[in-house]
Amino acid sequence: MEYRTIIKVQYKEYDRIILEKSWEWLNDPEIKKIMNVTDMNKEAQEEWFRSLKDRKDYFVVGVWRDEEPIGVIGIKNINGTDGEIFGYIGEKKYWGKAIGADMMQATLDNARDLGLSSVYANMRRDNALSYKLHRRFGFVKELDVDDLIIRMRYYF
Repeated sequence: MEYRTIIKVQYKEYDRIILEKSWEWLNDPEIKKIMNVTDMNKEAQEEWFRSLKDRKDYFVVGVWRDEEPIGVIGIKNINGTDGEIFGYIGEKKYWGKAIGADMMQATLDNARDLGLSSVYANMRRDNALSYKLHRRFGFVKELDVDDLIIRMRYYF
């Protein structure tokens, strides 16, 4: 029998190191497509980063493996009762290593700690791994926004 090694990760403040890695990750064509990211520029990213400390509608942390930044999780569009969860593993060597489940649980725990009653996720229709992960955690399909996006919701 083959046993799968579960890789442990740590969650840390979204700092300048993660900001720079995020620029790299979100400009990778494959990740950009999966995450449905629009073009961005450094100035807008820097402005967003500086705004984080004062924002009540955004929660984001970096995901680390030992001393290596590997991804990001967060909740955006927080309105007091719900918010949109997001996350990605930017370092592709960690894809398929069961880290996504840990990241999802951490994000749901953070949402619960923020007092949210539900969270939702928007994803590309062809992002089968993300869809499968969300279903595994009890998300239900809420609506099809267009040809590319499925919205799924989780209630606490």
